[in-house]
Amino acid sequence: MLTSLNPRRAALWICVLYTLLTVTSSTWQLLQGVEHDTNLHLLARFAITVVGVGSLALFAGLRRRFRRAPAAKAAGSAYVTSIAVVLALTWGFGKLEPLHPDAYRDIVLNFTVVWLVVALVVTVVPSARQRLRARRPQVSDTAGE
Repeated sequence: MLTSLNPRRAALWICVLYTLLTVTSSTWQLLQGVEHDTNLHLLARFAITVVGVGSLALFAGLRRRFRRAPAAKAAGSAYVTSIAVVLALTWGFGKLEPLHPDAYRDIVLNFTVVWLVVALVVTVVPSARQRLRARRPQVSDTAGE
């Protein structure tokens, strides 16, 4: 999935994740009675989505490059790098507009949950596909004769 991340695939991942995150966040806010969102907040979500996709591409690249290293080390390296960038972005956006008192806690929790879910999908789905393909009986060309 993310193992060969070219610009087109990266853009697709960013668009899909950004849309899902925005719809989920907007729905949650509407259920809580919040009927507005700032443009800066939407741009911050986009920037963090870009960092997340880049981080997952880094994770996939590390797994591919260092096949013998445990996946947890690759995931940890990619996550620590990305969360540092996310916190720096949060700090930068805080210089432009006041942050919620729990902004840092919220961004760490939200980013971590989404990152873990997508990382699991990226690692589990390809291996599950390989296992399913290996289990399927091979149909020979002479079966009908």
